[in-house]
Amino acid sequence: MPPKTRYTSMNMSIMSRPAGGAQTPPLVRDALRRRMLAVAYQIGGLIDFEPHHRLSGAEGGILLMERNLLVMGTSQFRPLGWDLAADACSRHGLDILLLRFDAYQLSFDICMHSRSSWLSHYRGWSADGELWFVPCVDNGSPYVRASQYGLLLTDHPPFASARQREAGLATACPWDVRMEVEA
Repeated sequence: MPPKTRYTSMNMSIMSRPAGGAQTPPLVRDALRRRMLAVAYQIGGLIDFEPHHRLSGAEGGILLMERNLLVMGTSQFRPLGWDLAADACSRHGLDILLLRFDAYQLSFDICMHSRSSWLSHYRGWSADGELWFVPCVDNGSPYVRASQYGLLLTDHPPFASARQREAGLATACPWDVRMEVEA
């Protein structure tokens, strides 16, 4: 009698192969996708989980159409990913919030369609239900507020002291990133 054959069911998504030499976004892992979703929900508004059906270059991203914002993510080091995100920014007139998630920290790079340069090395800051993005180093870079109108730039920080800064940073990132590495 022949041995029993076991069949397993696998959920595989079929991806079309890009043209030769075409740039493609890196694979978005589950841990990164969860952080992207958390930020999108915190910003609020209607969420399109599959914007690539309407917008080229938005693969793996999350679109907040009311906020004119595309949330993208990568675990690659700077400046990798900037070219693809900047292309989507200019082509579609969207602001881009690019999450950089590595084994120990979450940071943000911001490409605004009204600016010609990236805002780099930002962290989430939250207090009283507001979400801001503040530079990792206070070097005169603008502060960015996530509002119902999208991302707004200001020269004034949302905090008055170093203690408030640290409390807001901890509130915006309440998860333990070390646990995500094991997931």
